[in-house]
Amino acid sequence: MSSSTASTAANSKPLPDGWVDHPKIPITRRAVLAGVAIMILGVIGAVASIYVRRTQLEKTTEFLGADAILAIQILPRVTLQLEPLGQTDGVEAKTIDLTGTPGLGHLRHALLDERHYDWQTRAESPVQSLRSSETRFATLTFSDPKEKFSPATLQLELTEGWVSPAGENDRVRLIERAQPAVRHFLTVISNAKQAHYDNRAKEER
Repeated sequence: MSSSTASTAANSKPLPDGWVDHPKIPITRRAVLAGVAIMILGVIGAVASIYVRRTQLEKTTEFLGADAILAIQILPRVTLQLEPLGQTDGVEAKTIDLTGTPGLGHLRHALLDERHYDWQTRAESPVQSLRSSETRFATLTFSDPKEKFSPATLQLELTEGWVSPAGENDRVRLIERAQPAVRHFLTVISNAKQAHYDNRAKEER
């Protein structure tokens, strides 16, 4: 045995038990194409997911107008007038400031996304024409304290879920899934805000 062979044998370490010497897997054109295809499918899936979750505004923009859409999207001040159930005289209810209230983002999305409306119910008459002893009305206003943007005011009939731009002979109904969510949010937040006002008034006496 030569000295170099003996040195190599002396310096080599024994392999662990169970060792399997796998051959290197060759990178073929087919493997590269498969990897690219998987990556493309992943990108398409991510884009599709974003598109599905994205607020769709085409029909609501035509219904409310571009200025109203912008106001509902970004204007910080939100006020609510919630009438008692069955009020038939149309007397203006007390204004409640909802600015900064948790959950407003969900309310904005519910009112903006065209998928939350049943467009087959759209009618050329205002929400106020539905007033009866069994209806409950609310008025939502989105405005800018700095008055750089035009405000938007929506009138809602909460019993059956109708929405109308204020002063317009045009209304459409929310889908059944969205109706209770909007009604519940406005009712609960109105009661909570009113209780806060009442408690603060008692403390100031």
